[in-house]
Amino acid sequence: MFAFVDFFLQQHDPRFVGLAAIVCLVAAYACVSLLRHARRATGRMHVIWIGVAALAVGLGIWATHFIGMLALRPGFTLSYDLLLTGASLLIAIGICGVGIAMAARGQSVADQFLGGAVVGIAISCMHYTGIAALVMGGAIGWNTGMIALSVIAGMLLGGLSFVAAMNGRMLTGALLLTLAICAMHFTAMGAADFSRCFPLSAGGEINSGWLSGGVALISLLVLGAAFGSVLLDEADRRRTQREKERQEADAARINEVTSLLELATTHMAQGLCLFDNTGHLRFHNQPATDLIRAQGIGDDAVGGHFRDLSLAMQGASRPNTTAEQQEAETRIDELIAGIARGEVKDYLRTLDDGRIVRFVHRPIADGGWVTTIDDVTDEQRSQAAISHLAYHDPLTNILNRAAFNEQLDHALHTAGETDQNFAVIAVDLDRFKEINDTYGHQVGDQVLKALATRLSTGLKEGEVVARLGGDEFAALKMFTSMDALRDFIARIESALFTRIETDVVTVNSSASIGVAIFPEDGGDRSRLLNNADLAMYRAKAEFDRRTCYYEHDMDEHARQRRAMAKDLWTALETNGFSLVYQVQKSVATDEITGYEVLLRWSRPGHGMVSPADFIPVAEECGAITAIGTWVLRTACRNAASWPEKRKIAVNVSGVQLGSLDLIDTVRDVLTETGLSPSLLELEVTETSIIADKQRALHILRQIKAMGVSIAIDDFGTGYSSLDTLRSFPFDKIKIDRSFMTEVDHDEQSKAIVRAILALGRSLSVPVLAEGVETCAQLEVLRVEGCSEAQGFLLGRPGEIDWEDLIEPMLGQMVV
Repeated sequence: MFAFVDFFLQQHDPRFVGLAAIVCLVAAYACVSLLRHARRATGRMHVIWIGVAALAVGLGIWATHFIGMLALRPGFTLSYDLLLTGASLLIAIGICGVGIAMAARGQSVADQFLGGAVVGIAISCMHYTGIAALVMGGAIGWNTGMIALSVIAGMLLGGLSFVAAMNGRMLTGALLLTLAICAMHFTAMGAADFSRCFPLSAGGEINSGWLSGGVALISLLVLGAAFGSVLLDEADRRRTQREKERQEADAARINEVTSLLELATTHMAQGLCLFDNTGHLRFHNQPATDLIRAQGIGDDAVGGHFRDLSLAMQGASRPNTTAEQQEAETRIDELIAGIARGEVKDYLRTLDDGRIVRFVHRPIADGGWVTTIDDVTDEQRSQAAISHLAYHDPLTNILNRAAFNEQLDHALHTAGETDQNFAVIAVDLDRFKEINDTYGHQVGDQVLKALATRLSTGLKEGEVVARLGGDEFAALKMFTSMDALRDFIARIESALFTRIETDVVTVNSSASIGVAIFPEDGGDRSRLLNNADLAMYRAKAEFDRRTCYYEHDMDEHARQRRAMAKDLWTALETNGFSLVYQVQKSVATDEITGYEVLLRWSRPGHGMVSPADFIPVAEECGAITAIGTWVLRTACRNAASWPEKRKIAVNVSGVQLGSLDLIDTVRDVLTETGLSPSLLELEVTETSIIADKQRALHILRQIKAMGVSIAIDDFGTGYSSLDTLRSFPFDKIKIDRSFMTEVDHDEQSKAIVRAILALGRSLSVPVLAEGVETCAQLEVLRVEGCSEAQGFLLGRPGEIDWEDLIEPMLGQMVV
């Protein structure tokens, strides 16, 4: 040991030893730094970094060796063989490359240590090849123990240096590798005895000067490699720092998102489950957990298979037998197969506790799927309620028009494929408006609900009852025999013709019923409904019939009325109407008191049409208001132009009297024509007043306030209510012509006329008798004290010939 120390101190130049140590340290640092880059790189760059690291450490080992040789003072000048010197450099680079590759590609600490040991072998191989390159005489004496120690030291320290460097301890790794190179070199030099050697020149060798230059150049290269590795390390450090900061930011963001996601999934209303590509449950949130527990499934369901969970959550449809179990499993397997094909599965299921749950399975990229579970009980019940409202009458809770139309369409389809017939039945309540007007809509609603309940109670298969609106109902009956249909109609009549107890009053209900039968009375919905309505209107018109079956002449009658309605509108547009006047005279003096305005219509292709025929059609089609306005305006305009001012009486229909617009119409016409209000008299029937008594009397009072007279027409044929006469101070009472036909020889008719005249005198209201056609009739009126009369005896309706009227008047004036 002392001999080795003496050799090291006495035979080495300390300056070169220090230089060798510095070069060795720089090379070692470059090696471990480039080794880390090689480990991180992939592909082609991995190979390049291994080569650069091998070059750096190989050059560093070689330079350290020969700087150390320059430090040696054996007592004579050393020369070196060129080829062996170059070979030693290649050996250092090549074997180091193998060791670096092993460490860079290794997966364990043992691989890293083995790679460093190979680099230690490279140090030994390079050193002894370099010693062999010495050109000198004699023989070197070797200490084999020291040789073994140098090799072991190089391998052990080299292995430890790579382990330290690969695990982040760069400086420790560089120092250990430096120690490995220096320990191996100087231990090996201590194993050599140059005492028996002497200088020898054989040619082709290099001397120490040239070697110094080469070592200096290689040292510069090593320094460059080291500097480059330092720059790379700095760049790598900064990149690592940025990567660390990014990772920390990402981790913070991930933690934040994870917390938010956990918060959201925990408190979301929907259940959420994640299944992997094998069908096993990997995640579920709290709502899903609550749902799973509610079905009696334990917490160990996480990791359970979708098939087992689905079977456990079958709810009301849970299988009870082996066959049902197998069928359920088959359905679930088909469901899983559909999801695997990328199909979205969406269905509802009713659970044991009555909740309605919606399951939606959506495939994801890895072959698994996400399941959302949504409690849609309230939504489904709301939709059911909306659907019920859409097809049921809100007041009576029976089917409405839309539902009845669907049922009728279904009956048409069924009857078309079978031998069944069916009937459509239209129902319209009688005098229902009077119930609303008299007792209020609350009572009317109670009547409708009671009738709907009676109609819908006890319905059999193939029977449908619906409320179409207002006081209109409809029914449908599938039947194979007329007896079945008649039984159904009898039950409807029994339900409709009854006494109904309300909170206010007991009401006797009745109705008009029309029946149309498929296919005889129509082959489509519209035709059947229309024909049932026609039959119902016939029943309403005939007071002695409750139910009327459709007949062909009803359709013909309706067609004629539609054609007449069309011609009425055309007549309005083309001024196709005309007016005639029937004189009214004083019974006592035979003096003209006024004229009644009568409407005439010559219908193209039909001739003159009686007002009794076309006025009801005009009221039905809505033309009566326009016609009445035309009559009023034309009559007032003509009367205003007459040379002799006479009062005119204009009839007002019930439709006109039901509209507040009549007030403005009368006012505007009087203003427009300039006719004095005292010369206009409006005739209304008691029937038109009774339809809406309060409104009608309000309108008549407004008109009377203008100065227009009001006469009650056809008195004695309607309700003849004394209350109507009491409620409104009429200016005239007109006795209907039907009482004048037999008044001259029928005591009963005479008694009625006498009573009406007495009523007029008691109320101080003048009475006019219509339909006077004989002198005997006129004489009865004179005897009984009637004020005025009109009829064919006194003058037929026509144009007024003012010349014939004025000449007698002028003659009387001359006399």
